[in-house]
Amino acid sequence: MSAYGLTDREKTICGLVCQGLPTRQIADRLHLTTDTAQNHLKSVFDRTDAHSRGELVATILQHDYLPRAIVGDPLGRKGAFAAS
Repeated sequence: MSAYGLTDREKTICGLVCQGLPTRQIADRLHLTTDTAQNHLKSVFDRTDAHSRGELVATILQHDYLPRAIVGDPLGRKGAFAAS
């Protein structure tokens, strides 16, 4: 997600979208209004050139996850890739 120039908040929102959370739950979890959460999500879509949540998840999977999985980068205890 860093390759797209996402802010820390946008990265967090991306992660929650990838977990399947709807905007209301994302907003509640991050103590934001739904409008603010949606504005962050729109910014993520603009930066990644995604047009839907499904396309965003596919983009992240294709560009961020799969290349690291293919080369065998190690996973941390929480299932995320260990820092490079």
